[in-house]
Amino acid sequence: MDEVSPALRGYLWATSLAAAALVVRAAADAVAQHPLDPVHRAVWPAIALFAVLAYLAERAVVPVTTLVWRSLDTAVYVAAILLFPWPLPLAIALPGMLLARGWRWRGRLPRDKRAFNVAHGLLTVGLADVLCTRIVAPTTLIRPDHLAAALPGLLLLGALYYVLDVAPLLVVHALTTGRSPWRLWVEQHRPVASLALADLALGVLATLAWRFDPLALALVALPLAAVAAALRGRARALAAEEHAAAAQALAARDGLTSLLNHQAFQERLEEEVARVARDGPPVALCMVDLDDFGAINNSHGHQVGDAVLVAVAEALRASVRDVDVAARYGGDEFAVILPGATLHEAVAIAERVGAAIAAVMADAGGAPISVGASVGVAVLPAHAYTRDGLIRAADAAAYAAKGAGKGRVRTATP
Repeated sequence: MDEVSPALRGYLWATSLAAAALVVRAAADAVAQHPLDPVHRAVWPAIALFAVLAYLAERAVVPVTTLVWRSLDTAVYVAAILLFPWPLPLAIALPGMLLARGWRWRGRLPRDKRAFNVAHGLLTVGLADVLCTRIVAPTTLIRPDHLAAALPGLLLLGALYYVLDVAPLLVVHALTTGRSPWRLWVEQHRPVASLALADLALGVLATLAWRFDPLALALVALPLAAVAAALRGRARALAAEEHAAAAQALAARDGLTSLLNHQAFQERLEEEVARVARDGPPVALCMVDLDDFGAINNSHGHQVGDAVLVAVAEALRASVRDVDVAARYGGDEFAVILPGATLHEAVAIAERVGAAIAAVMADAGGAPISVGASVGVAVLPAHAYTRDGLIRAADAAAYAAKGAGKGRVRTATP
């Protein structure tokens, strides 16, 4: 988020100020409770332990959708709310969030974004604790002998936590993308909403383990740590796969026009030929040969020639269907694969392609120049039965179109 709108920047800082006010209020309440009394000092080791667990959970972050990242922190904070009275859950959350969300990302995220990340987490934990306490005391909910009776209160805590966690993020993404928060929730958050229930269940399980015996928390923490490590490994693997896929996609593109290059075209056409043999619907091929392109290079230079090729590629993309595959076959020759197209449909598309290229105007030192194209059309299996045969048939038709006067469309002969 390098550049943000004034509205978004204001929202980010307003959230940060609200979190700061909440922390100040929590500090005042903590002082009023005399934390140095022996009774309160006895809780300090437990608070320190949960603060460490919170930090480790904050570090175990993995992407689950384009905009949604999940970690194990929710389970820790839910357990803290269920075990410790206000303002201790916020005290547990504060160090880990400052380190994991703020300090760790210094230099990699803008200051307002880092401040929002910390503030958003603190407001979620603090307000969930405060609001839930106004209705039911969270620390009295969990008792092994009446867990079923605690279900309404637990669902209330889970709902409050989910809304406070997700709503601010939806506002940020809505201000960034201009889309409605509801649509963003449906697309990005609803598919993984079940993870929120899993986080609540893990928090309750950790609370039960602590109430039974604090050492039993290890039975929860160790498997969670293993799951977190596995998720991080999977996230790294997914990132590597995405990087490899991006590199492969880049290697398949022509460096000048960004259309598929010759090798990628051959592979894609081979896939279509195999599909025809398997399923039956035809595939058509248009070979597009620019007319007198050599004269443009000779008269105006290769830079102008390159500009013409780029403009032709843009016209080609704009004049074919979404399912069609445009490629630079080589030099001044282009190709378009038309999956499922009949001969009549392919000729109509070829004529549209020829008209779009004829309308291209390129700048040659202030003097506009135009270019035409001869287009040959062939259909498999009407004109050929193999990939190479289809290319030869369409290429021969393009040569016939050029011989008939250029700027024309011709179909292959059976």
